[in-house]
Amino acid sequence: MPGEPILPVEHYPDDFQVVSIAFFHGMLNTSNDIIPLMYVEPRATNGTGIVVDSITYGISVVESAADTIEVIHATTPQATTGLSLQTATVPLNVLGTATTTINTSNNFVPAGSWLILKASADLGQAHGCVTIRFRSRLK
Repeated sequence: MPGEPILPVEHYPDDFQVVSIAFFHGMLNTSNDIIPLMYVEPRATNGTGIVVDSITYGISVVESAADTIEVIHATTPQATTGLSLQTATVPLNVLGTATTTINTSNNFVPAGSWLILKASADLGQAHGCVTIRFRSRLK
């Protein structure tokens, strides 16, 4: 509704969400091979970050080279290095669904950080989607 006041993030209840983001080779910046996916907002209460519980990829057009992809978190959206949320990268030369094992040492993403899709090299033809399930409530 027009004129509705903005609700400050500290008044949000706990988040339990799934986000899906499509990607294709033209979206990756060829100088750093990344796509910023999501910003983790600071919250005054109910936690100061998110926990990533799962990451799944759907590869619909494969890459001819043996390139890989992963989700990392870093403090800036242009970062080319950061902490990987996965225990291993996912090959882009295999068609279909690829599930990952979450690196539980790195799956807490502090507020003010970015989730970033990072490829190992410039992508010539890959198309797909990454689905991330996360929560703001810690155990």
